[in-house]
Amino acid sequence: MSPKISFWLLLRLAVLLAAVLVQSGEGATYRDFQNRHIDFPKANAPNANSYCNLMMRRRGLTRRSCKPTNTFIHGRPNDIQNVCRGGGTLVNRRRQLYDSRRRFSVTTCRNRGRHPNCNYVGRQENRRIRLGCRSRQPVHFDRLR
Repeated sequence: MSPKISFWLLLRLAVLLAAVLVQSGEGATYRDFQNRHIDFPKANAPNANSYCNLMMRRRGLTRRSCKPTNTFIHGRPNDIQNVCRGGGTLVNRRRQLYDSRRRFSVTTCRNRGRHPNCNYVGRQENRRIRLGCRSRQPVHFDRLR
């Protein structure tokens, strides 16, 4: 392999690695998780769409771009943390993913606009949640179950 090709290959790999590290850092702390996903008691809004537009701005999830989807959990922080502390079922040891045993009230917000005019459509449900945990704390919202 010529030095020129190996340089470009290494450069591409470095960029790819940096992108993976940035993406995996999202929600890397409980504080980040709490800001992005916990709203208890639930903020008052006339409907789910208004709620989503309010909360996505309030939590800073529309500053640089419109976050495509976000889910807010309307449970007590201790109940949500408990999913990582015995109140959940381990479903993926490597990624430390746990499914809650109980259902939570949640609002899922999906963007239908373009930055800077983010426009969210909300859907409220009672569902089980899947969380990524670190040191017995939730740090990643994986999905609804």
